[in-house]
Amino acid sequence: MAAATPSACRDPVHVTEAAERQPGGALYEGPSTMHHGKRRTKKPHMKGAHSDHRPRHGGAFFMAPNKMHHLEGVYSDRCGFRLYLYNAFTKPIGVGRFRAFIKIVPDSDDEPESIRFLSADKANAVLRAPPVGGVKGTFSIELYLKFPGSEEPELFTVKVPK
Repeated sequence: MAAATPSACRDPVHVTEAAERQPGGALYEGPSTMHHGKRRTKKPHMKGAHSDHRPRHGGAFFMAPNKMHHLEGVYSDRCGFRLYLYNAFTKPIGVGRFRAFIKIVPDSDDEPESIRFLSADKANAVLRAPPVGGVKGTFSIELYLKFPGSEEPELFTVKVPK
């Protein structure tokens, strides 16, 4: 994961109604994409989805197991952890329906793990946690993200370079 630049702490994220109406958005009313469903079934509502998996903010980029969302985790010592969420077409969506926390896992056994809960920014476009303090060496971030309609959070691991 590339380190975020200091000026990027408040990257503008523009959530649109059009993005929220596409698969993965809060206003989407079409069929869901089954993770273990029939693979060869044509899904016209998904035409063009998943064609762009480039990180937008220099972070670690993932496609969610539900195939309806994408996410990007970004960490910097100055800005802390930021989580951006996207629909199936990699367009920003509101974060209010999602719940998440991170576990900071130091590479050294001499340093304790810690947990931080993520909260939405004022625009409801980014989930954030403050910078990690007190960790002297390198560490990983385990992101636990609960998707709408899911009973259990999914785990994503973000490596943090020092």
